[in-house]
Amino acid sequence: MQVLHTNDHHSYFEGQSYDLSLDYDSALVGAETVRVDLGGFPRIATAIDEYRDDHTLVLNSGELNGTLYFSLFKGEVDFKVFNAIGLDAYELGNHEFDEGEAHLAELLKTVNFPVIAGNVHPTADSPLFGSDIAPYVVKEIDGEKVAIIGVLKVEKTQESSLVTDAVEFDDEITSVREHIYALKDEGINKFIVLSHLGYDFDQELAASVRDIDLIVGGDTHDILDATGEFEALGLDVDGDYPTVVNNPDGQPVYIVQAWEYAKGLGKLEVNFDADGVITDISGNVELLVGKDYQVKDASDAWVAASSEQAMQINSVIDGLATVRVAEESQAILDILTPYKAEMESFKQETLGQVAQYMPFERIPTPFPAGATPTGSYAAQVVADAFLTYLPKADVAIQNAGGVRAPLEDGEFTVADAYNILPFSNTVVTIDMTGADIVKVLNEALDYAQGISASTGAFPYSANLRYDVVLGAPAGTGIQNVEVRDESGTWAPIDNGAVYSVATNSFTGLGKDGYDTFGEVQEANPEAFENSDVAYVVPLLEYFREELPGNTLPALDPDLYCLKSVTQQ
Repeated sequence: MQVLHTNDHHSYFEGQSYDLSLDYDSALVGAETVRVDLGGFPRIATAIDEYRDDHTLVLNSGELNGTLYFSLFKGEVDFKVFNAIGLDAYELGNHEFDEGEAHLAELLKTVNFPVIAGNVHPTADSPLFGSDIAPYVVKEIDGEKVAIIGVLKVEKTQESSLVTDAVEFDDEITSVREHIYALKDEGINKFIVLSHLGYDFDQELAASVRDIDLIVGGDTHDILDATGEFEALGLDVDGDYPTVVNNPDGQPVYIVQAWEYAKGLGKLEVNFDADGVITDISGNVELLVGKDYQVKDASDAWVAASSEQAMQINSVIDGLATVRVAEESQAILDILTPYKAEMESFKQETLGQVAQYMPFERIPTPFPAGATPTGSYAAQVVADAFLTYLPKADVAIQNAGGVRAPLEDGEFTVADAYNILPFSNTVVTIDMTGADIVKVLNEALDYAQGISASTGAFPYSANLRYDVVLGAPAGTGIQNVEVRDESGTWAPIDNGAVYSVATNSFTGLGKDGYDTFGEVQEANPEAFENSDVAYVVPLLEYFREELPGNTLPALDPDLYCLKSVTQQ
């Protein structure tokens, strides 16, 4: 059996500029670093068409939303592309629920491949009731039945999407175990779990359930490789491809993932014996690149590689198992073309300029007070935009994961704003005490570091600043919280005073670990006000109306929410 797989594409369809370290003979300074056009579904489709045979399964572990393709077209493009590729199974991700259950139900009517999630059960009160979400799909290869069982991470879906209580969930491990028992009774002895649980949870699942042969995972965007080539290329590797974990009987379970954003295609060869036991397994993630390369010249500028350099680069790539040149599928390009044209028209408007690159690193690395701060400057900018857009607000809090891209230095466009804030949230205010603000900040920090691995919960803010102790006991990691008043003066937060907090409607519901937001709203509905302003609008207006010269200045450390970060 051959398994071709992708995960966590987040509505990235086109190739992306990426720098790879390639060791080749060249006289140019820095020429060992090559800038390539990496991945994209037109190249992935070409590779799938080349590899696919009667022994092949093509699988996707889910996850929509993240680019302007989703912001404008809400998943329509995603499933048109997957229809054309011809998936054997697609596992729902938590972001599939970002537009609500009714929208997902409409999307599912457009697919011509199996969509699975064995632990998801819409009730009659949900628009998803009666949708074609199967617990598993059984495929036949060489006359042998192979079961592909879907499973979705429950806590993250409930906390990090707009799914309602009208959708019920089973425990992940229990669900997989029960489906395997039922399928074994039908004589099936080969089991793949198509998982949207994350790499660590996949390993826990493998160690807990008998009879799983292979877990094809997603959610955590991990880079897996056993060749040694990825590290040489400059990538940070999270584990082996495949990762091996023994089940309760001491038998190996194999776990794979294929990175993120359509950058690579997982390609795995698996052989079974007559009893359904894997006897041989091998493969790797392939990075698919275009033929046009760039290198740095003596002045450190990126230039097109010469024909001689291109030959040298191709020679190096030909010797790698993990990188290959691939043409783009015309069929997929044709699907994307009208959508891309509409996006390009929308993108034309320039909002202003960004003076300094604003990163979006979710969890900050330690830095002492007074040093250059780390973390998500981009989330700080979003919080600042909320604060200026809503005059009522005293402070603003923004979860790191709600910001999906950095602010690149230079021209800032409408498209950039939508790429940074692709979700269909609104901006809300919640009136709450200083004590509750400190509490909710700590809840978010704890959730970001917890077993859910939801790093996107980490809190950034405007008109608030604090010291952070990573790894501190629950409820204690956010310390020395200060508030900035209308005159620009910082002072310790008053635990008994009431402040109006601006945030997005997602965290405002108590999602992503921000429990106190939800509790305050439930206890006093009058404390909650939905502006009905789309998530991205404050950022658009921040550039248009608030910034002198429509230019975002470099970060002012005195106004940044993180005073210091230490590791306990």
